[in-house]
Amino acid sequence: MTDRRFFSYAGPFSLTELAAMVGAHLSNCADPSILIDDIMPLGSAGNSHLSFMENERYRESLAHSKAGACLISEIHASGAPADMVLLLTDRPRQNFARISQRFYPEEMPGPGLHATASIAASARVGKDCRIDAGAVVGENVSIGDGCWLGANCVIGDWVRIGPVTRIGSNASLSHCDIGARCFIYSGVRIGQPGFGFERDHAGVIKMPQLGRVVIEDDVEIGANSTVDRGSGPDTIIGRGTMIDNLVQIGHNVQIGKGCIIVSMVGIAGSTTVGDHVVIAGQSGVAGHLDIGNGVRIAARSGVTKNIKDGETVGGMPAVPIRDYRRQTAVIRSLVRQARQRLGKG
Repeated sequence: MTDRRFFSYAGPFSLTELAAMVGAHLSNCADPSILIDDIMPLGSAGNSHLSFMENERYRESLAHSKAGACLISEIHASGAPADMVLLLTDRPRQNFARISQRFYPEEMPGPGLHATASIAASARVGKDCRIDAGAVVGENVSIGDGCWLGANCVIGDWVRIGPVTRIGSNASLSHCDIGARCFIYSGVRIGQPGFGFERDHAGVIKMPQLGRVVIEDDVEIGANSTVDRGSGPDTIIGRGTMIDNLVQIGHNVQIGKGCIIVSMVGIAGSTTVGDHVVIAGQSGVAGHLDIGNGVRIAARSGVTKNIKDGETVGGMPAVPIRDYRRQTAVIRSLVRQARQRLGKG
């Protein structure tokens, strides 16, 4: 069960209320007024809990679950225990997420300015903001209404932050404009110089990094990720994009809307990523590439060429996913044959 010391709890809810939240149809329900007081996984849920089942691999967990209610599709409903209330829906996992948000809504703490925060006289801070201990806000910064600046974060001169955006503790922002309702997690670095150099016989010449970072509305950037500012053109992250922890975004990169970029991904400079792209963990994308809309990149891939809209790729170097799977199968076959030969010898 969720430790409610750390999370705001808004339950319980009746079965009728839960079904209405997501447009689910109640089945096997004798009393829709019964209260559900928490959300739990199938394996640990009790009779006052709501769970969900979407993947066939959890059919056995479903059969043995003690959950009082379960979000489930009709194709899996026959595997549920006889005494389990079913909330029938085409999207169990998504609707479980929506209901979870209702049980445990994210809440901003009350507004306030800590005595140890440092705010430049020329900075403009909106209404109902919270600025925690040790935060530094530079000259001519603009902060929208309802923002929360965490402890020891540093907001450089002239940075603009849209309303209801949260900046985590120890984050640092410079040379950037941040949209509304963004969440920049702890330790994020935004706007530092990109990695740009030229060389001649005398050594390395640093290339001036004269662009910004532009982050559109509803973006999240996970802990300890870094986003370099542009060298001339801006680095841009499109609306609604979700970036995991420990991700590196190079200078001049342009990322489209609604992308998902998983932990330990690196995107080199001047690459363009389309809308609704998924880049799985530990993948690397070379510079000056065009990644199309709706592309999916498998974990631990190395992308060295442009990818067309809608393609799924994997491997290093990344190739169409069917080719990658064939390559993997061939390698396994060769290894198996080699072991057989060694065994015969």
